[in-house]
Amino acid sequence: MDASTQRVFYYHADACPFGGHFTHPVVKAIPSHGSSSLSSAGGHASSRMGPFRLDDLASYEGVYSEIFGGVNETNDAWTTLVTSVVEGLNILEVVTADRIVSRLSVSYPLEGYNAKVSFVGAQFENLRIAGVPVNPVLNLNLLETPGSRFPSKPFTEDKCFLDKAIEQSQVMICAKGAPGWLKARYGWVDSEEERRKKGFVPCSLVKSVEGTPDGSSYGHVVHVPGFGNVFLGELFVSQGMFQLTMIRTEMGCAGGGTLGAGGGGANGYPIP
Repeated sequence: MDASTQRVFYYHADACPFGGHFTHPVVKAIPSHGSSSLSSAGGHASSRMGPFRLDDLASYEGVYSEIFGGVNETNDAWTTLVTSVVEGLNILEVVTADRIVSRLSVSYPLEGYNAKVSFVGAQFENLRIAGVPVNPVLNLNLLETPGSRFPSKPFTEDKCFLDKAIEQSQVMICAKGAPGWLKARYGWVDSEEERRKKGFVPCSLVKSVEGTPDGSSYGHVVHVPGFGNVFLGELFVSQGMFQLTMIRTEMGCAGGGTLGAGGGGANGYPIP
């Protein structure tokens, strides 16, 4: 039998537990640590590193990533499972965590084109910001499609998901004391024209952050005076692509630069 006469699937997935760059007090690019990338034919990829320390700027005890891609016979789907983990994270003694897990599963039906997505397993353990324990309130059902085995349309066109993403953006930009840059970054999400032009929808698995001082958090974003901004559970959804970063910092005070921790993404292409 000629296997090429059958419908095939091209996998596309990556995981990056840690990476970024500093612009102050030193200029330093940090290569992606513990990264993995899956073959378009599927299979398995994994990597592990640690411990790591960059002066007193950033450190971790260990990082690892693992990706599986293959046919899941339980749900008759091409399934990609992406895991990205950071243990013992410390960024400038401001953002610390015992463990951060980014996890997403993306399944494409053997017949059809729209993926089903799960984030079960994504979590923060003992996250502290500016020395204060905080609790990111997660919504792991953000891309849930009730009553459908697989979505009937892409998430970028799904009203249920779009309503959630729009609500998140409005919560951020309408919060008391919200800085103006939040509106510039997220205020366009409620515009269909802008979503089509940009081709993606930004949102987050984090609905709110408990334990932060009043007026310092806006949805999934936490502002730390003298440090910068911390983004939690960031998710970007485009046409069949899902990119999750559990912690990303934009620093501009004592330290400058951007660091990401617990990142991973997946999509794929069923043909024909």
